[in-house]
Amino acid sequence: MDRYVSPIDERTLEPLARAPRLASLDGAVIGLLDINKPRGEQFLNRVEELLRERGVAEVVRLRKPTFTRPAPDDVISLADRCGAVVEALAD
Repeated sequence: MDRYVSPIDERTLEPLARAPRLASLDGAVIGLLDINKPRGEQFLNRVEELLRERGVAEVVRLRKPTFTRPAPDDVISLADRCGAVVEALAD
């Protein structure tokens, strides 16, 4: 007998609260996460340039080994020290 599995997650999940926005970019530590898709690095290079022009104290570059898997612990631990993270999602 064939068995079919629905791809729909039928659990009811509680919505998560949004992270608070930074009051200012001055002196902030911003992470730039490249998920390893084509042209993500070029996009984040431009974002870094713009952030530095606006007074960001530090930019931390993060990169996943592959976009097909969750970020490894070392990438997450770097992101934890950032006030905000910008992620390049698509080609």
